[in-house]
Amino acid sequence: MRKQILLIALVLFFASCKKNSAPAANKNQILPDIALRYKGTPYKYGGNTAQGMDCSGLVFRTFAELNRSFPRSSYEQAEIFPSVPQSQIREGDLLYFKIGKTKQINHTGIVTRVVNKETIMFIHSSSSAGVREDNLYSKYWAPKFVKATRPKI
Repeated sequence: MRKQILLIALVLFFASCKKNSAPAANKNQILPDIALRYKGTPYKYGGNTAQGMDCSGLVFRTFAELNRSFPRSSYEQAEIFPSVPQSQIREGDLLYFKIGKTKQINHTGIVTRVVNKETIMFIHSSSSAGVREDNLYSKYWAPKFVKATRPKI
């Protein structure tokens, strides 16, 4: 009987030492949680600090806080992870846009919340308002959307 109790105690001890892995939903929220700390940060072209940042600087900084190397420009960032269909966008995905008459991607953000089919919120740095959240399906952003990618965290 003592051996059985000792064996059970050892099994429970080693089981409690097992590293807990976060559920998938929590892993999806890692990037948005970090990026949301910068909400309200002023826009600064080429910036990637709490004193000022542009859109790709926000994404770059978010990955840096996870000790992950990541390209600095949005068009390079768009090539790192696999694309996901727009209908499958979820929290933590990266969004890419073309603004103006450019031929390449020049804006990016991180999905913070998927409310429903008409409301997908993302955080980005806007030249007019700094780091803020907007709806992917707003009249402004929807026609500029190019693609979404899913980071591997």
